[in-house]
Amino acid sequence: MSNYTLANVSDPASTGTAVADGVFCSSEISIVAASSATFIAALGTIGNVTTLLALGRNRPVRHRRRQPTTAFVMSLATADLLFCVAVMPLMALRYGRRRWPFAANSLWCMLFPVALYGTVATSVLSLVALTVNRYVLIVHPGWYGTVYRTPGMVPLQLAICWAIPYGLMALPLFELWGRLGFDGRTFSCTVLPSISSSGHFSASPKKFIFIVGFALPFCAIVLCYTAIIGAVRRQRRNMQRYAAKPPVSPTSTPGSIAAPSNDDDERHLTRTTAAIFGCFMLCFLPLTIANVLLENADTAGEAGDIHVLASILTWHSAKRLLGSLAL
Repeated sequence: MSNYTLANVSDPASTGTAVADGVFCSSEISIVAASSATFIAALGTIGNVTTLLALGRNRPVRHRRRQPTTAFVMSLATADLLFCVAVMPLMALRYGRRRWPFAANSLWCMLFPVALYGTVATSVLSLVALTVNRYVLIVHPGWYGTVYRTPGMVPLQLAICWAIPYGLMALPLFELWGRLGFDGRTFSCTVLPSISSSGHFSASPKKFIFIVGFALPFCAIVLCYTAIIGAVRRQRRNMQRYAAKPPVSPTSTPGSIAAPSNDDDERHLTRTTAAIFGCFMLCFLPLTIANVLLENADTAGEAGDIHVLASILTWHSAKRLLGSLAL
């Protein structure tokens, strides 16, 4: 049977020692989470460092025509590397010991949720920027020079990808909306509701962050790839109509050669798009639903196990199969 332990949770503001866990998840799931976090920290660090070194040291790659795409991939890899280095080791300690490893009122308790949500959101927005880059290149190639070749445009887009997540996390960090602190239910430091002057809890920005952080990027990816597939299919139909015309000479039939290649490109694009949608949904949708539905619930037992398993799926995005699929 699963072993659920009751908390000996101290007041986070009054203790200087590591805080014991609450009623959250089974010990078996904690072992799975700790093992997964360790595995992802090691593999993700190696993979993303390799990616950054390969892109940074390869001069032809840096200066090729698709340089904006390379910049977005490097942003993606950097965010994932920070996630693997700064977040995953603490996750492994947290679940391995079934307690928050530092004092609940320490600086680490304030910085951990900033690093967690900031790096994940930056990674997602970098993926969106990469998708928009493909959309403009394929659907509106005439815009590409203005959007990506104008000096400063790509750095501006990268700055937005990093500024939005950490700008949102500044709200609870400085207690403008919500606050950062220890949650005894999950033995973790996270985004908590604000405390009003009358002592009552106000709305937490956590649900808003998760809805916006998943819904808007997902809609952007869906719209962009829908337009890309539509454009490729129109090009394919045009090539088929051209190929169906009587050739001018027996040796002049370019359409008959181009059509199969175009068909192969469409099939490859469709498979890539399906993989991106599937991976994005698999990694982020379960945790988004869990945080929205279980935020105000007494997350314990099987519900806590589901929440942790959904978190593990999100962690696996840091190994970044999505970035390679999007190229």
